[in-house]
Amino acid sequence: MYMRKVKVIINFLRIAVPSLIEFARNVVTKMTGNTNFPTPDVPPAQITAAAGALETKYNAAQGGGKQQTADMHQARKALEDLLHKQGLYVERIANGNEAIILGSGYGTSKQPAPALHPDFTVVNGKHEGEMILKHKAVKGAAAWVWELCPDPLADEKWVVAGYSSQTTFTAKGLKPGTKYWFRAAYIAKDGLSQWCDPFSKIAM
Repeated sequence: MYMRKVKVIINFLRIAVPSLIEFARNVVTKMTGNTNFPTPDVPPAQITAAAGALETKYNAAQGGGKQQTADMHQARKALEDLLHKQGLYVERIANGNEAIILGSGYGTSKQPAPALHPDFTVVNGKHEGEMILKHKAVKGAAAWVWELCPDPLADEKWVVAGYSSQTTFTAKGLKPGTKYWFRAAYIAKDGLSQWCDPFSKIAM
């Protein structure tokens, strides 16, 4: 019986920007120093730089205008092109070996398609200075803790924005025009979970 060769998934159109950035950085981590990929077609540093550029443009587009959104799409395409080229390299080297493909950080045609959206989202509320935070439901979560920070990269401290028994929370009293970072964790019988990846957005 003919067995279809395992392929590398190199279509990123349905992946949300934060997930795409995370994916790119994971590929760099997995392929750096990996003896299966001694001479990648795309230098890892180039992917790292493109991911950083997209993150910058993505943050600027949150609450920004058409130009900022256009810049974000352009940066996304640049990163996707690099990941596509690198994926073809991985596929060529792996020659159908699923373990080698997965070791690169890429997915395979045997795996489910990537999620359409990240687990954690932040959108502007109906009123000025409000942000609605939402996390995907987690089995066993009894309550949620929500934190915010003006700029974690500048070593500013995270502060508790509130608690809830639901997977959504509305942060209020935020300064319009100011960018905030948000994160969430849940409380279960074993204690507090790890914090999710932070999400930034400009308050309106």
